Amino acid sequence: MPGGGSIQGMINSLSNNKKLLRSKRLFSKEKTFLSLKQEYFKAADGKIDFKKATPEQLENIRKKLIKERKKEALLFIGILVIVVGIFSYVGFKLIQPVTVQNKTQQIATFKKKETKYLFFIEKGDEWFKKGRWHNAIFNYKDAKALFPNDYSVNYRLVNAYSLQCEQEFKNCHTAKTLLDTMLAKHPDKQKALLEIKNRLEYEY
Repeated sequence: MPGGGSIQGMINSLSNNKKLLRSKRLFSKEKTFLSLKQEYFKAADGKIDFKKATPEQLENIRKKLIKERKKEALLFIGILVIVVGIFSYVGFKLIQPVTVQNKTQQIATFKKKETKYLFFIEKGDEWFKKGRWHNAIFNYKDAKALFPNDYSVNYRLVNAYSLQCEQEFKNCHTAKTLLDTMLAKHPDKQKALLEIKNRLEYEY
C-alpha cells in the first residue's frame, strides 16, 4: 500500500515517545524541607511537640557559649600580641640603624665643635699672655659662641675684660655685667671671681 511504510513509522515514533514520558514519571521529585515538614506535621495530626529544655540544660548551654567566647577572645588577643610583636620588632630593626647613624653624626659634630673651641681658647690664651686684650677677647668670644655656659671660657673672658678695663678703660660695664652673672651661676667659684670683682671695683 503506497505510503503505508511512512505512516507505520510515525505510529511507532509516537508510541516510543509515550514510553519515554512514562519512564520519566517513574522518578519521584526530591523532597524539599517544606514538603518534609508538611509530612511530619500531617503525621503528627497537626500537633508538633517541642520538648522544653530544663534549667540545667539551659545553664550548661550558657556556660558552653561563655567558654567558647572566652576561647575566641583569648585567641584574638594572642594573635594581636603576635602581630604587634612582629611589627614592633620590624620597626625596631628599621629604626635602629637610623638611631646609630644619628648618634655617630652627633659625636662627630661634637668633636668638630670641641676642636674649634679648644683652638679659640688656645689662641685667646696666646694673646692674653702678650697683653693683647682685644685679640684675646675676640677669640674667647668665638669659643663662648660654641659653648656659652662653659665656666672656663667665661672666666677667661671676664678676666680679659677686667684687665682691659684696668689698663685701657674699655668694656668696664661689660666686665661687671658678666661677672655678676657668673657669681650667681657659680657660687662655688667665688674665690677666683671675687679677685676680679675687687679689681673692677677699684677701677670704678
